[in-house]
Amino acid sequence: MRSSVFTAERRDSVKSRHSFPPQRPSRIALPPIYLLTLITVLNHISYLGSRILLSLYAIELGARPFTIGILVALYSAMPLLLSVYAGRLSDRIGHRLPMLTGSIVAAFGMWLPWALPGEMALYVSATLIGAGFCFFNIAMQALVGLISSPNTRAHNFSMLTMGYALSSLIGPLVVGYSVEYAGHPKTYLVLAAITLVPITLFSIKRLIPVAPIVAGLHGERSFMDLVRMPRLRAMFIASGVCVTGWDLFTFYMPIYGRSISLSASTIGEIIAMFGVASFVARFAMPAATRRFREEQLLAASLYLAAATFALYPFVENVPGLMLLAFTMGLGLGCGQPLTMLLTYARSPEGRAGEANGLRQMANNVTHIFVPLFFGAIGSAFGLMPVFWTNTVFLATGGWFSRR
Repeated sequence: MRSSVFTAERRDSVKSRHSFPPQRPSRIALPPIYLLTLITVLNHISYLGSRILLSLYAIELGARPFTIGILVALYSAMPLLLSVYAGRLSDRIGHRLPMLTGSIVAAFGMWLPWALPGEMALYVSATLIGAGFCFFNIAMQALVGLISSPNTRAHNFSMLTMGYALSSLIGPLVVGYSVEYAGHPKTYLVLAAITLVPITLFSIKRLIPVAPIVAGLHGERSFMDLVRMPRLRAMFIASGVCVTGWDLFTFYMPIYGRSISLSASTIGEIIAMFGVASFVARFAMPAATRRFREEQLLAASLYLAAATFALYPFVENVPGLMLLAFTMGLGLGCGQPLTMLLTYARSPEGRAGEANGLRQMANNVTHIFVPLFFGAIGSAFGLMPVFWTNTVFLATGGWFSRR
């Protein structure tokens, strides 16, 4: 049977028709990909940190797991509705303005729980942060693909996702120690302050690279055109499965850590080990894709994550939990860059942002479903069934990935 996998050479050739003329030399000191990665790191530190902080603050306010599940699901409620629109918008008007607007909205969402402490503010905050980061993230990923040549695209996406991994290391540490020394509301203020740097950079128009807009491709069209493409559809599904494992770890690790009397800083350190491993996996991913097919790597990552989730309920010591977090980070760390790169490579000309928005929409379906479903299981039966149910889910995803 003919393989559906793109080798590095085939992946470049698929997108060669999308390549644009070289841009005029940038006035900034940093090459564009490094500046964009820096901006992404700062915004993702605040975004990821706020998701962890939400669980910790809600627990402090006495919320039950199901309530926490609803709060976490709100991060994806607006992105579920707006992802395709955000992608189309970046395809039509460019990328800087959606990224700037999204950063401002997310910053306001992080400021709100400090200004109005309490559970009600968390509902509004989660909604605003989710919507703002949606516009920023979709436009950023599309821009990175569009400013890349066929020879630099894999490197640039790898660099961007290493930025995500780095922020996954820093964000939990910032939240853990800020909560211990400043409390939950002031930690939200710290996260909001971090986003001021990206907002300032976006406000200086000449700093952000510009990708030419493809004209004549923005008439009546349906996102179902993209869903009907088997290669793209496979990426949407694979991305959602990877996100499930990631979400369950960041959602339930704080809850599980509190249940065994771990401090906020210790929980942050354990989650940070996941980020370290993700960084290592993404650094090694280009070499791995030269030796193995993408489907094989994806299936292996899901099997490894499934095995790790199965072991969690039996481990209560900190070194053991750190080892499991690191192992899971190795397993799931390569899923995001693989699905991101292949989604861009397989998207029709002029619709890279829309295709990425559709991938994000699939992710957000998972973001909403997972906290609600597993929050209900946790409230009714305790934490152990949560880990085992997700083990079965990830293992099934690995089986489908190999097929």
